[in-house]
Order: sequence, then structure tokens, then C-alpha cells
Amino acid sequence: MARNKFPVHTTLSSDAVKILERYEKELGAKNLVLEKALMSLDSSKFKSKIDTKNIDKAIKRVNTGVVGLDDMLEGGIPEGFTVVVTGPPGTGKTTLCMQFLMEGIKNDEKCLFFSFEERIQQLIQHFMRFGWDIGKHIDDGYLEVFGMSMLSFEEIGEIIESYKPRRVVFDSLNMFTDPAEFRKSLEWRTLHKMLKSKNITSFFVTEKEFGIETKSYDTYDFLGDGIIFLDKMQANEVDANLTPVMAVQKMRATRVDTSPQPFRFTDKGISKYRTVNLTASKLQERMNMRQNSSSNEPGY
Repeated sequence: MARNKFPVHTTLSSDAVKILERYEKELGAKNLVLEKALMSLDSSKFKSKIDTKNIDKAIKRVNTGVVGLDDMLEGGIPEGFTVVVTGPPGTGKTTLCMQFLMEGIKNDEKCLFFSFEERIQQLIQHFMRFGWDIGKHIDDGYLEVFGMSMLSFEEIGEIIESYKPRRVVFDSLNMFTDPAEFRKSLEWRTLHKMLKSKNITSFFVTEKEFGIETKSYDTYDFLGDGIIFLDKMQANEVDANLTPVMAVQKMRATRVDTSPQPFRFTDKGISKYRTVNLTASKLQERMNMRQNSSSNEPGY
């Protein structure tokens, strides 16, 4: 039988293979061959090896600007995370994302907002309702807003590279790319790698055609380190008004309560949790009732 020319590790460099062959001939023991050969290589070849002793074990967290939400996330979102903000239309996703950026600006952080479905004039008017002076922040150099953006992944990457933001929002991915091809695209992987390498905390808005009680996930959900789901629910049979709710469905490196939490809109954005006379347990009970009702429908 022909002998394998590279018996130990076929991905080693040619220099490493020569060392392996020399030691194998002299010692005849493959385990020793590998050990001695690797020890003989230039130490610079192992710069990518992880030194666990030097890894900062304390997770730096980024405040969202919604106090109750930060409390649920052990103080905030881990820095550099990609978070999917999702839910049906009209549930406050864009408002939450801009509030997240406003919190960054308060801390002298540069922020970017990419909208793929609204003109910049509409965005500015919308956020002025909450007392956020978008124009001033743009003039001061802490915010850039791209409305009705037709930018490509490559152009977005160039803007991020040049502007050097700490927080970025993309609103919404459904208008920007086909979910079936999104995760597999080289362009997305390149942009995602840039966001991670620069430790940028980013929010990606996506649209859902179903409510929070539906246990179903789309392609976009799997790209995130965290998922925040916004919806509206009827709190009880008597009151027909819908209550805004929010649930942290996933957040890596964080202990979270995934039950829906009530919130409300004020003249300063989204107010903190538990400020309305409705408990999360009651909402969870209501959500379970909706789930059971759906599962008992014919043809489910």
C-alpha cells in the first residue's frame, strides 16, 4: 500500500511537513513527531492561538435607554452583539431602535441608522415627536441617518469603516434582502464579520406576520445573538384595548425572563417596564390561552 506522504496533518505548511518527516525518520513515533515539529516552528506562526488567561471575563454591557429592559438584561446588551428586533407592524420596533441610538449619543458614541423603507424627512419628523433633536445630533457628528437607503452591503461596509460607529441600526431587513439567500450570502458574512471585529453593537429590525404567541422562527432570527419581540396583546376579555408588550426571547451570555412584559409609549419614547397596572404573569397567562385556542382550531 502506498504510504501517505503527510501522515500526521495534511494542512501543515511545507516547512512543517519537512520537520515532521525528519523527526519521523529519526524517532519513528508520530506523537513525538508532531510535538517536536510544532515546538521547532517559529512561535510567530501561533499568534492566533487563544490565550484564555488574557481574555477579559467581565462582559461589558451596553444600555438600551429603556431602564426596565436593561434590568432584564443584567444591565444591558453585551457589547458587540447583534440583536434582532422583531414583531408585527406598528409595535414600536423603529422607536425602540432609535431610543437605543439616543442612549449611545448621550454617552458620546457615534451612531448610524440605515432605513430601507422610510425617507429621512419622515424619520426626523417621527423622532421629533419624542423630543429627540436628530438634526442637532447629525450636525454635531454623532449621528448619520440614511433614509430609503439603496446602499449595497459593500457600500454600507465602507460607511461603517469610515464613520467608526459604536451602534448601528438596520431597519428593516425584509425590505433589503431575500431571507432565503440572506444568511448564505458572502456580502452579509463580510458585513457581519466587520461588525463583530469592530465590536459594534447592532440592531436589525425584521417584520413578523404573526404574534408573540406563535412559536415560529424565520431565517433572520438565527443571525442574532439576541431576539427582542414587540407585539400588542388584549390583556383580558373585558378590555378590548391592546397592551404593548415586549419579550426578550434570546440573549446569549445573559440570564433572561422570556415572558412578555408590558410597556407604554410616552412623549419621551418607550417607558420602562412594569409602569402599567398589568403584571407579566397575567400577560403570559393570556398568551398561553391564545396558544391553546389556536392549537384546537380545525386543521391546525
